[in-house]
Amino acid sequence: SMSENVIFNESFTDKILKIELNNLSKKNALSLEMLTEMASKLSQNNYIKKFKCVVITGTKKSAFSSGADLDDIRRLIASQKINFYHKKMNNLLKIITKLEIPVISVIRSHCYGAGFIIAMHSDIIIAAESSSFCIPASKLNIQIPKKQILHLLTKINKGFFKDIILTSRKFTASEAYSQNVINAYVKDDELESFTDNYFNQIVNKEKKINTFYLNLLRN
Repeated sequence: SMSENVIFNESFTDKILKIELNNLSKKNALSLEMLTEMASKLSQNNYIKKFKCVVITGTKKSAFSSGADLDDIRRLIASQKINFYHKKMNNLLKIITKLEIPVISVIRSHCYGAGFIIAMHSDIIIAAESSSFCIPASKLNIQIPKKQILHLLTKINKGFFKDIILTSRKFTASEAYSQNVINAYVKDDELESFTDNYFNQIVNKEKKINTFYLNLLRN
């Protein structure tokens, strides 16, 4: 692969592809290169066919993601090419929502900005209790593309969305759960056992039946 900033781990079981974000010095900030790498891997249909489920998470219990890689963002803003980042994101998000298998985001620590948006494009979100969520775009003077906003509005209550967008404030896993933004949160030290059990419940079904329901339930 181009870098080691994304690890495609098939070792969990042969039925689950774990995408482990591994840009640890930046709390798994998402560089252009990482977006490209994920999009490229996930669009290889013959490869993806081997799996019943995709899991996105930080490697070795690290943060999910602190958001877009600000080095890339600053560089693109300086050369008036910020749309390049948005295009890469839109492309990855489209691929994620077209996968014929469930996509689960497992969250520890930070889930901010671009990382939060990726999580919100997955089917199920499970977080550690100490996780923290945030969309800092307005604070960074960044306009999230309309397409991404409209998708987020299919998942997030509009009043709550206005609140977190206009303030850029951080919110906890329990608040995210009470607002139906995430499916579950569990004690930090129980996250592994909870999610392992959860994945098993998904992958011991016929793959086609999960695809049938995903096609009906994704908007």
